[in-house]
Amino acid sequence: MEDISLSLNERVILFLEGNGKDHAGRTIDFVLDQNDEWMEKTCDYIQWLFPLDDETRQAEFVPVLKNAEIDRIRESKLARENLIKAASRMRRFWGKGHWIKELDHNHLRITRTIKSLRLLVSDEEADKMKIWLSSVLGPNNKIINQKSIQFWREA
Repeated sequence: MEDISLSLNERVILFLEGNGKDHAGRTIDFVLDQNDEWMEKTCDYIQWLFPLDDETRQAEFVPVLKNAEIDRIRESKLARENLIKAASRMRRFWGKGHWIKELDHNHLRITRTIKSLRLLVSDEEADKMKIWLSSVLGPNNKIINQKSIQFWREA
């Protein structure tokens, strides 16, 4: 049973380790097992799969990591493995290219994913996502608005 007395940030660590639930009662395995249609239509899972340390336009259910939580996640083999598994799932989802257009909400998800991987796993994993992104886009990168491209470069 989940301890609701835990802070949001403590809960996201348990979620990433596969031992807790997000704000909607979902486990990481549940989220990663959903089909692409669910991944596209559901908007509130990405903040738990790929938490960050900034508070830009966040809802109250979105964890915002502090240094102590970042360190705990970096030290947790389970959390890092699940973050890598989540990145792989998102690559399968985005691999269909449905988001390759000038503006799409997945552009923000991609930026978050890269930043979170860099923050919580490694530069190598973040760069792996950027290399994959470049290979999927190919010449279609001219379709994407330049602001999104710049965010990805800086992530």
